[in-house]
Amino acid sequence: MDAQLELHRDGNKVTGTWSGPLGDGRAITGTWRNGYVELSFAGEWAKESPRGAPGPVDAFLMGWIDGDLGKGRMRVQGRSDGSWAAKRKQ
Repeated sequence: MDAQLELHRDGNKVTGTWSGPLGDGRAITGTWRNGYVELSFAGEWAKESPRGAPGPVDAFLMGWIDGDLGKGRMRVQGRSDGSWAAKRKQ
């Protein structure tokens, strides 16, 4: 799924927003440890989605950010699990 993340780091605390298939402007919270991030947010599983009934979901992203690139695993609880990759928007 294509989405946009806007993230801000203050020490080990990460905040921001997610905009994409699980909703727009969803508040993200998480932690940062030497480039390793753990992020989570509440989203909405759309009725057009191929798996499961529509409704509220919790999403989790774990992985590494190195410079302008990031990658890791994303899990939408009870619905989906897979890899993610990101690149800083120029």
